[in-house]
Parts: sequence; structure tokens; C-alpha cells
Amino acid sequence: MVEWYSWRGQVLDIDLTSEKITKIPSDKYFPKFLGGRGLEGKVIWDDVPEGTGALDPENRIIFAPSTLTGTSSPLNGRWNIGALSPQHPKEYPTSSGIGGHWGAELKFAGYDGVVVHGRASQHSYILIRDESVEIRSASHLWGMDSMEAQKRIAEDIAKEGPVPDTSEKPQAGRYAAINIRTVIIGRAGENRSRVACVLHDTGDAAGQGGFGGVMGSKNLKAIAVRGTSPVKIADPQRMVEVSFKIRKMIRSKAVPVIPPYGGPGGLYGGNPAILTGYVKRTDACFGCQVACRGYFDVPGASPGQAQCVQLQMYNNWEGVGPVAPPHPDFADRVQDETTWYGVRLADLLTINSYELTGILSWLWAGYKEGIFNEENTGIPIQDMGSKEFADKLFGMIANREGEFGDLLAEGLHRAAKKLKEKFGNRVWELYEERYVAHGMRQHWFYIGNAKGPGDPTGYPNPIGQLMWAMGTRDPYSNCSFTREPFGVEEVSELIYGTKEAANPFTYDGKAQAAAIAHTRGAMNDSLGFCDWFYPILTIEPLFAEEEEGEEQVGRKLGDLTVEAQMFSAATGIEKTIDELMEDTSRIMNMERAVQVRMGRRREDDTFNEYYFNNPDRRGNPIDRVAWEKVKDEYYEQMGWDPKTGIPTRERLEQLDMKDVADALGV
Repeated sequence: MVEWYSWRGQVLDIDLTSEKITKIPSDKYFPKFLGGRGLEGKVIWDDVPEGTGALDPENRIIFAPSTLTGTSSPLNGRWNIGALSPQHPKEYPTSSGIGGHWGAELKFAGYDGVVVHGRASQHSYILIRDESVEIRSASHLWGMDSMEAQKRIAEDIAKEGPVPDTSEKPQAGRYAAINIRTVIIGRAGENRSRVACVLHDTGDAAGQGGFGGVMGSKNLKAIAVRGTSPVKIADPQRMVEVSFKIRKMIRSKAVPVIPPYGGPGGLYGGNPAILTGYVKRTDACFGCQVACRGYFDVPGASPGQAQCVQLQMYNNWEGVGPVAPPHPDFADRVQDETTWYGVRLADLLTINSYELTGILSWLWAGYKEGIFNEENTGIPIQDMGSKEFADKLFGMIANREGEFGDLLAEGLHRAAKKLKEKFGNRVWELYEERYVAHGMRQHWFYIGNAKGPGDPTGYPNPIGQLMWAMGTRDPYSNCSFTREPFGVEEVSELIYGTKEAANPFTYDGKAQAAAIAHTRGAMNDSLGFCDWFYPILTIEPLFAEEEEGEEQVGRKLGDLTVEAQMFSAATGIEKTIDELMEDTSRIMNMERAVQVRMGRRREDDTFNEYYFNNPDRRGNPIDRVAWEKVKDEYYEQMGWDPKTGIPTRERLEQLDMKDVADALGV
């Protein structure tokens, strides 16, 4: 029997059609594909038949903890959900990060992932308690909001009495139903919205991708899990030593992102009065010392956790970019109780808040230009910002009510494409102004804030351009660190191996930088490192500290090898950071191979036409000739054919993927 460290040794495969539950040995996937996104890519390549649609029974939705999830590795609570994406215009597969405690709980139950396919004959949920795995009826849960249903699951299980093993365990305590962790969908997911999220606890969400709709298409309301066994690690002493070193480096970055101190929410234009008045505590994912989210209790709505743009979703909707200045019409609006009401309603219905920022901005712009009104949409756009408006619009989307409700439930890409036939091309132009590629909302396509209301353009972000074009979703879910090296040559050289990448006004060095950033981001998702803090590029201690006998004061460069040190200590498999990057390249090429099999080619590696036709802050649109040249360089960095964008046989065989090369016919 294989002795597993960090991994647990089995992956659950659940066929909802036949109700067959299979426990697959983890060595089918690991260590070759690491975990997290690696598991997703391998499962989709192996098991999703060609021609499958995102909402078809044969699509697999993969709930994928990372290699280090559930260990003492700092900030390991992030994990991933992946599938063919109903939000993507071509339904290419994508992945969404999610935090909280569910991933760790699954590892405690003894599993490295859950793969769900088929379609249940009735509304169902899955209950996992250590070795016990059940498919249960969710008929009494269907139609409940995400919070109510989670509570009901825990209450129902508690009433059933104890499970067989209720002994006190030194590593995990005693089994109690109250500690069950659940991922769940609300009405938007039940009605197969392409922009429905998957929610966990009171605010952790896999937002982008439309995976709530995938769960709904399978008649799957939730997966609840409770585990009571420890995650073993290979070298505990080394693990403690590396963890201490990482925690010491990270703690200097903690204060600026805590909500009461003006972090997520505050940095995005939030009103400090509501942050400090209604934040009852900070909230953290499993294994996190930072606690970057606030737990809010605001009159008139249920309490819960939130952070970042989520807090601004129902406050500043006219800014084309999520951090743009507010529209002059609403310059005096403060973030108040109504703001929180909208945030919570979206979570209860499980509508992706980030998509809603785009929908609200697009609707208001169309209203101001005289395109949309209540009569021709059924939406009281003039009342935007009220509780009643949130009830109306969000309810229309979640329940697919009326023409507009049904179309917006398909996501703004599909809605705008359809509605331009009725209202003219301007509705599409307003969409492209707000969305970059893959049917997803503008996010750091430029550096810096927008010039003003209704204008997304800032300074160039050539690394971001490449990542947006080459991926299948908003890249800044796992590549946020790419902004830090701009303008700082020593940091650029540290992470990208070239000082040229620090200059955002040229494409010099950007292909190399984007290839590294994309791969490093996928490594975060696969190993279990939070993107907000890894890689550790700089260290700026708050206080003078002594290290190796010398006083360290002020900013210094970080350590890009700690991920490899942690992986080696946890798994017992000694790896350098370069070796882990090569392992992650295997994952990247597996993801690309799936897309190629679905028809993706070089011409698909781009973004919306808006950015070629409209100037940035310096007065220049993106140069098509220069853009095509830097694409050539990116393909060369990745080992893909510049003519087609298909991985070469040479590169696939280097990555021990000859079978994939044979299947692609390269």
C-alpha cells in the first residue's frame, strides 16, 4: 500500500445518473499532476467525451483541493472548482479559486478531490463523512437560499444522531454535525444560470465560470463534508521551520488588507464608517494568518463575510473597471445598508457578484443613452440602488423571469450579442467597453484606475493583455502579483528574469514574463498557495527584525523558493522551484490540449475588438502588428506552434505527455 504524505490517496468519482460511487487511487493523478488545477485538467482530458456541452450530464465538475490543503502550510485554504464552463462563449474548460474550509475538510475526510458527473433523477445532495459517502434527496432543500439550505443540512444531520465513530481524536476532535462544511447553490444555480456561482459558508465563492449552473444541470444542490482524520506530512520539523519563515515574511503585508483598516472594500472606495461600524470580526480561510475578509452584520440583511469588489457590487456600478471613479450621477452615494443588502441577496441567490458589476454598469449606461427603459426591459432601471431594484433585477436573473431575466441569466456576453439584433450595435459596444475576453468582466487589463466614468482605459498592461488572451477566464484570480514588478526593475528581474518586463510601455520581455506569470499562477492553484501573497516578491517589515545575526530594516527582495521548500517538506518528494514550474507546465499544456481538441487555435487567442480601436491613457490603441509579434514570442516560450497555437510534439514529450501528442495528431 502506498504511503501518502500531504495527499490522502483517493479521489471520489460520483455518477449521479447511476448513483455509482467509486474511490479511485490517487496515483492515477498524483504526484504527476500535483493537485487542484492539475486534477481538473487530467480529469477533463481523460473523461469528458468530445462534443460535450457545459450543461450536459457528461460534463465533469471537479472539486479539487490542492496538494498542501489541510496541512500547516501558511495560507493553504484556497482550492479550486473546474469544469467545461457555461459562462465561456465557447464553453472551454476553466477553473475558479475558492477559499474557506471545505477543501481542508475534504482532505480530513480522506479524499484528494471529488469528480461529479451524470444527472440525478431527483433533486439531490452529496454527504461525505469520512469513509461514508451518500447521495441524498434534496427535494426539501430545492428553492431554499444558500444560507438557509446550509443550516438545514446541518440541522437534519444532527437530528439523525451520531455516526458510528464519535470517539475523541487528538488531531480532529469529536465528530459534530455543526462542523459540517458545505458547497451549495441557490436559485440561480438551480435554474442553470451561466453566471451562477458556487457558495461556501457565508461568502466564499467560486464566482467566475458558471459552475453553479453546472451543479444545477446535474440536479445537485450541495456537497456537505466532515472529516476527522489528519493529513500526514513527511517531515514535520522541516514543515514547521519553513512555515515559520513564510509567516514571518508574510506578516508585514497583513495590515493593509484587513477590512477595518481600509483594505478590500476600503481600497475600492468603501465608506470607512460601514466597514468599522459593521465589521464584527475579520475572517480567514483555513490555515491563514491574515484574515483578509470582514464578517459583516448590517441591519436589514443576514450577516456574512465579504471582501474586495464584492463589497462594492451594489454601490458603484457605472465604473467600467471595478476600481473606476463613481459616475457623477452618484458621486455622493455612500456605501450604506442598502449596499450590503444587494451583496447578501446576490450570495443568497448565488449570482456571481463580479458579473453583476458589469450588468449594472451596462444597464445604467444603456439607460442614460436612451436605449433601455422600464417599458422595453421590464426593469425599473431608474430605481437602481434601492432594495426594491435589487429584489427585482436579481430575482429576474435567478428565476429567469421575462425576456431580460432569461437573457441576463445567460451572462452579459450572450445577452448583448442577442439584444444588439433588437436594440442596435451600441449595446454590444457598451458590453465590449466593460468586458475583456471569454465573456468576463474587465479586470486589470490596464494599469491604474480609469480616466473617468464610462472609460476603462489606463496605462498599458502588456503582461495582462497576454494572460487575458491566452487563458479562458479573468487571469487575475491567480496572477495578481504581475502588477507589482511594473516600474521596479529589480523585482521584475527577480520574478521574470529580465529587467525589460518592468517597462509597461513596450512588449520587450513581456512574452517571457507572461509565460512565467501564467505558469506560476497555475502552480499556486495546484499546490495551494494564496495568490494574494505568493509568490513573495518583496518583504517590508513593520519593525526592525534580526535574521542570521543581522538587523533587517526596510524593504528587501523576497524568496521565490519557499513553495518548493514547503512542497518537499510536506510530500517527501524533493523538488526545486524549477522542477515544480516544469510540473506546472505539464498542467498548462494539458489544459491547452483540451481546448485544442475543442477547436481552439491561434486566432482565438485575443480579446475584444474595443481595445484595438480605442486609445489608452497615452492616446494609443493596441498595435495589431506588435500584438501578433509578441504572441509569436509567447508561443515559443510555451513550446507551442506559432502558426496554430497548438503544443508541439517535442514539448509534450518533454513533459511525458506522448499520449496527448498522439491524440492531437501533432
